[in-house]
Amino acid sequence: MSKLLIINADDYGYNRQQNAAIEELIQGGLITSTSVMPVAKNADECEKIKDTGVSVGVHFTLNSDSDTDRWKSLTLSPSFGGENGMPENPFYLTTRATHAAVRRELEAQYDFIGRRGVRVDHADSHCGTLYGINLRRFYIDAFDFCAERGLPFRFPKTGGFIERQIGRALPNAVYALQNAVVRQAEKRGVKLLDDLVSNPWSMERIKCYENLRAYYLDCVDNCIDGVTELFLHPAAPADGDSGSWMKRVYEYELLKSGDLLQRARDRGIKVVTWQEAFAK
Repeated sequence: MSKLLIINADDYGYNRQQNAAIEELIQGGLITSTSVMPVAKNADECEKIKDTGVSVGVHFTLNSDSDTDRWKSLTLSPSFGGENGMPENPFYLTTRATHAAVRRELEAQYDFIGRRGVRVDHADSHCGTLYGINLRRFYIDAFDFCAERGLPFRFPKTGGFIERQIGRALPNAVYALQNAVVRQAEKRGVKLLDDLVSNPWSMERIKCYENLRAYYLDCVDNCIDGVTELFLHPAAPADGDSGSWMKRVYEYELLKSGDLLQRARDRGIKVVTWQEAFAK
C-alpha cells in the first residue's frame, strides 16, 4: 500500500499573521491544504485563496481560544453562548448544545466559505468538539453533514494520533470509542484519514526550532501506509511575539524551509491534496 501525505496549514482566518503565512506558503507550493475558521476575525479574507490549487477545508469551530476575546457563532445560538460568544472550554457543549443547533452552525460555517467563492473539499473540527471528547455524539451531525456533501473528514482510523497527543498508550475503552466513531463514519460513507499528526508540545518542552523540526521530520520518517495528514499552525512573526505564539512562528519557518516536502520525497512518500488522496 502506498503512503500519501497531506501537509495542512490550519486556522486560516485566525488573524492577519496567520493568513499572511498561509498565503505565502500556498504561493510557494509548500503546503497542499489549509482550513478556514469561519468564526475568526479575519476569515472573510479567504477569498484570496480560492482557485489556488490547494485543498480548502471548513474548520468547524464551536469554542473560542480565549474567554477574554470570544468568537461568536455565526447563528448566535444560545447553545454557543449567543451574543456573549463561545466559551473557551469545549466541555461547555456537554450540557448546553443541541444537535439541531450544531447542525445549523455547521451549515452556516460551510456556507460562509462558499459565499466567498471558495470550494470546500473536506471538513475538520477545532479542538475536537465534534470528536466525542465532550461525551456528546456531535460526530454524528458532522458525518451526516459530510455525507450529504461528499466531504472527507479529519479523524484518524488508527490510534497513533491519540497516543502522540497524550504521550502514552491509553485504556482500551478510549480505543473502543475511537473505533465506534470510525464505524459511524464508514456507515455513512464518509472517508477518514488513516493517521493524523501534529505537535502537541508546549514551548516549554519544544525549547527551540531544531527540536520542533526534528519532531516533524521523525513523523514523516514514520508515516504509515495510507493517507496521513500533517497539520501545523503557521503564523508570520510580529513585534512582541513570545511564549506559545512562537510555536506558530517556528511552524511557519519549518514549512517555508521545504524540509518536510524534501523528507517526504526522500522517503518515497507522495504529497497530495485532499482531493487527490480521496479520489474515487
